[in-house]
Amino acid sequence: MYNPNDTIVAPATGPDGAIGIIRASGSNVFEICKKIFIPFKAFENPTPNNAYFLKIVDENNTIIDKVIVLLYLAPKSFTGENMVEIFAHNSPFIIKKTIQLFLKNGARIATKGEFSFRAYINGKIDLVQAEAINELIKAETEKQHLIAINQLEGKLSSKLNSIKQKIIDILSEIEVRIDDSYEEMEELDEKKYIDKIDNLIKEIEKLKDTYHNARFIKNGINVSIVGTPNSGKSSLLNSILGYERAITSEIPGTTRDTIEESTIIDGIKFIFIDTAGIREKTGDKLEEEGIKRTINSIKKADIIIFLKDISISENPDEDLIYKKIIENKKTDSKLIEVYSKSDLKPARKIDEKTLKISSKTGENIDKLIQMLSKIKEKISDDIYDEIIVSERHYKSLDECIKELSEIKKLNINEYEIVAEYLRGALLALEEILGKTTPEDILKTIFSNFCVGK
Repeated sequence: MYNPNDTIVAPATGPDGAIGIIRASGSNVFEICKKIFIPFKAFENPTPNNAYFLKIVDENNTIIDKVIVLLYLAPKSFTGENMVEIFAHNSPFIIKKTIQLFLKNGARIATKGEFSFRAYINGKIDLVQAEAINELIKAETEKQHLIAINQLEGKLSSKLNSIKQKIIDILSEIEVRIDDSYEEMEELDEKKYIDKIDNLIKEIEKLKDTYHNARFIKNGINVSIVGTPNSGKSSLLNSILGYERAITSEIPGTTRDTIEESTIIDGIKFIFIDTAGIREKTGDKLEEEGIKRTINSIKKADIIIFLKDISISENPDEDLIYKKIIENKKTDSKLIEVYSKSDLKPARKIDEKTLKISSKTGENIDKLIQMLSKIKEKISDDIYDEIIVSERHYKSLDECIKELSEIKKLNINEYEIVAEYLRGALLALEEILGKTTPEDILKTIFSNFCVGK
């Protein structure tokens, strides 16, 4: 994947802001720095974790910038190698020129995620923690940040290693009996043996099942707003967001395409989808395409807001919409029926418990948002220390459970076969932690990182 013998360099910050940070790491990094910075004595006998005020100079001894340089000595650095971080003025010229000087003196540009990869291969972090770095950078909400920081702190790794040790303990009991050619060891207590396997499976299943709720935190909750044309869907979207995102009009069928916009409610991202109105008769091909996209929106929605106009009498198209919702929604998605335009005179009787809103006056918009926020009740507040958000982790845990489940089908004395299944369970866990992860998976994981991280 990467040549760990190279000295690598890359910008660690974007083009915005007053300060630009450049990172360089590798066994030869201090020798290269001697040729770029003055005074260069800071790199002859470097003091770890010290900051130096130095000048960057080019091959003609022309000053490029005055910068702060932090020095880290192996193994006490992020990468586990000798490393420097340069804090320069964030001029595109200064950043580009400084990196060019590193390249001219023997470094190469780091590829995506290479600094984190070096931290991983040098034992500074495991693969779960490496993935958490990327999740931390991408975190948009408080809950996403909380999961990422806990994984970076090693809380998920600790849980996985605890499960791994329990499997090793069982495996050791089996292997010692495989090696007992003189049959001096007593047979395993079958009930205790099966209980241990059952308890392990339950523990792993509990961890695996956190993935279902974690997808709400990682990816957000999809909320599809559906209804007949001119039922107030776009106005509702604007009211929830607090600004005019969608065009509204008294003319039915204004929305021809789905409009997506996200906002944060109680620390969770909600993605609202304003859809084209559904009606039985339409001669407009654009509107027909919009209705098809509405159906697709229903299929992927976690919550569906079925909006009905209270100011008009019952509409046959509402029955059609309800039918389309039931036919296309996911089994675990939630349907909320809401009546719009409560500021107008009602043209029909409705159940008093049914929510009535007005996007014009703002009536009960807060109550609707409260209803939406109750989705967080599906997500326990005490599972953030040990929660999985990665499909890769989910699949490996599932494989681990399958391997352990096979053991229960065997005779207790079939030690060699039992040992093979236990090793298979260990292998599945070690793929999560990065102990035995194939190179193509590693490449995929680190290629999603930023350059400079």
